[in-house]
Amino acid sequence: MVVSIAHLGPKGTYSEVAALAFAEGVHRAWDLRSYANIDGVLAAIAAGDCTFGVVPVENSIQGSVTVTLDRLWQLQGLQVCQALVLPISHAILSMATSLETVQVVYSHPQALAQCYNWLQEYLPQAKQIASASTAESLQHLKGEPMAAAIGAGLPITEPTC
Repeated sequence: MVVSIAHLGPKGTYSEVAALAFAEGVHRAWDLRSYANIDGVLAAIAAGDCTFGVVPVENSIQGSVTVTLDRLWQLQGLQVCQALVLPISHAILSMATSLETVQVVYSHPQALAQCYNWLQEYLPQAKQIASASTAESLQHLKGEPMAAAIGAGLPITEPTC
């Protein structure tokens, strides 16, 4: 039997990394399914479309992820079956030639909040724009040479937050 595991997408999100870590512990065939938001992940489980879901619940800097906690109370039949601790290491990524030329930073609201102090120190001039995920924020880099994104991966510019 294939176990379906819902997670916040797109490919490359921290939620996908956590889902892969969870899937490796399942010891059966599994299928990862990406959803555009946390509501979609939890709704898929409640509707029986997926067996498990992996969503962020809390982080050490910003605390509880309220949309997850709210939906856990609102949807019937959901149970927390395991907690995963996933170390997060953000990096600032950009095609810009220097930090001084960056005019906008894209990322998930949690990542923007987690990197607030770093952004204030190194990119105070940059407008911050929320995206649905850290992975989605990377899509802006190709078409916007003065943009940066906070995401996972090897840092291009030190220090990371």
